Amino acid sequence: MTNVVGRSSGGKDVSGMPKKILILMSDTGGGHRASAEAISEAIAHLYGDEITVRIVDAWKDYSPWPLNRVGDTYPWLVSDGLWLWNTLWRTDDKTWPPTVISRVIIPFVRRSAVRMFRSEAPDLVVSVHPLINHIPLRVLRKGLKTDIPYVTVVTDMVTAHPAWFCREVDYCLVPTEAARQRALRYGMPPERVEVVGQPVGLKFAAGVGEKLYLRGKLGLDLDRPAVLIVGGGEGMGPVYETARAIAAEASNAQLIVVAGRNASLKQKLEETAWEIPTHVYGFVTNMPELMGASDMLVTKAGPGTLSEAFIAGLPVIISSFIPGQEEGNVRYVLEHQAGAYAPDPAEVARLVGKWLHSDDDTLGQMAANAAALAHPDATLIIARRLHHLLTEKQVARPITPRTGSRRARVRIFSRARTLSRARTLPRARTWPRAGTWRALRRRLSRRLGLRHFVGRS
Repeated sequence: MTNVVGRSSGGKDVSGMPKKILILMSDTGGGHRASAEAISEAIAHLYGDEITVRIVDAWKDYSPWPLNRVGDTYPWLVSDGLWLWNTLWRTDDKTWPPTVISRVIIPFVRRSAVRMFRSEAPDLVVSVHPLINHIPLRVLRKGLKTDIPYVTVVTDMVTAHPAWFCREVDYCLVPTEAARQRALRYGMPPERVEVVGQPVGLKFAAGVGEKLYLRGKLGLDLDRPAVLIVGGGEGMGPVYETARAIAAEASNAQLIVVAGRNASLKQKLEETAWEIPTHVYGFVTNMPELMGASDMLVTKAGPGTLSEAFIAGLPVIISSFIPGQEEGNVRYVLEHQAGAYAPDPAEVARLVGKWLHSDDDTLGQMAANAAALAHPDATLIIARRLHHLLTEKQVARPITPRTGSRRARVRIFSRARTLSRARTLPRARTWPRAGTWRALRRRLSRRLGLRHFVGRS
């Protein structure tokens, strides 16, 4: 095995320190953080303390205002600001906008990005967000002159925006063949693009379990088919209306409704008198069990939830999608006959009633088709690819970490510069009349904690 410069061939430095992976993301929706946490979980599972992982919201934690508010604008963009979102996505057939935008923004974030990389001092950088590729990589290569590995893990299932694809990355891991073709269309070298699947939690990699056992464990009716309704982590969309329509249409079914963090929705669901057995949950951490106990899923077209449904072998009824970003996911499900699209609650209920009819084999066929799309080991494969880069790529110019003494020197220099500027300020009536510049200098020095700088006038 070829050693990385200054590294051992295993997972640690020659000094015995673990190698470090920095995962860059932004909280625009819950999927990017979930993907980052899934990758971190897989790395810890496979390599233990040989590798440390740090997840950073690059825009929020290391960008100046107003760029540090990017994540806060996402809920508005995909609701009331959908007109602007659609405008941004109309550039998805062109590669030049991400390059131009990155060059415009980079002067404002270069210093913050350099500070981030020097503070974190990673051995490898992973991006799981389309807006965190061109700029960080340019800072690393042009600013810090380092050649540490940089990997993009694309978390959009099909219609990935060209901002995801930067030709200079070492590796680009995508969830589907459709996303790979899109990467090649935008100029990615074929040898750097690999289809691995969508990163999901290791609970799904272990399988979802036997249906009847899980129904008993969850207190569900063993004989009634179960319909799972999910509105994402925030309980978005017409979850209540859809549940009511299904309850009125499918008298032989039972409902599992996940309201997420939407407390008012959960309360409304719990206070309703239901025609069929209905089980209401808030934010859950046992989604593999809920999916394993169900016969079909009603959800929006989020790539993470769809990938989990494929692993569970669940047919999907997609009730909504985000234009551009999730549009291709709907086509993907329909083309592979793994589900249906029904934007109206009444249409969702009609499909549920049809699929649950005893003479209709649609449900079984779609369940098999969904299972054929599954990538249960995707996250473990991603972790192995990252480990391979850590141990195989020869890094000639690693990042020099920022030391405490360096920070101290910068602080002292900054205070000294503030002090020297004070001597050139004009006298103001509101100042204390100390009588001499020497007295004023003493006061400023004491305020700044630099008494040793007080000397001759």
